[in-house]
Amino acid sequence: MRIRLLLIQIMLISLPLLLNSCKKEEDNLVENTAPTISIASLSTDSVKEFVDSVIVEISYQDAQGNLGSIDPDINDLEVKDSRLSQPDFYHVKPLAPEGFTLNISGKLRIRLSTLFLLGIGDQETATFTIRLRDQSGEWSAPVTSDPITIVR
Repeated sequence: MRIRLLLIQIMLISLPLLLNSCKKEEDNLVENTAPTISIASLSTDSVKEFVDSVIVEISYQDAQGNLGSIDPDINDLEVKDSRLSQPDFYHVKPLAPEGFTLNISGKLRIRLSTLFLLGIGDQETATFTIRLRDQSGEWSAPVTSDPITIVR
């Protein structure tokens, strides 16, 4: 009787442990999440039109490692000048080996060259809003730079 009671207790304790340790394979896959970005630095806060460039450095992190593309016609980096209605798009080369799911992080440098004044004044202020898309089509939340003054 004692042995039977001991076996029942062992079964009652081990059954929940066994059920919790078994997970479907799909539970172990990385969720389809958007990359995250932040602005790490700006090279300057003032440029002379048609002469100087601004380098915006962004930090990125992506749980799947599927940022960038080998296809140069795919533009996954969006940069919008606050003075314009439409953004510009840029190509990003692969930031991790193709076919691997890796949690990656790093920095990207974006050169904004040949900035110019849109109006007739001697200076304008602009901010740049940036987003990054992964190969799954997920866009990062937008980040906006500090103001940059463009002078004649």
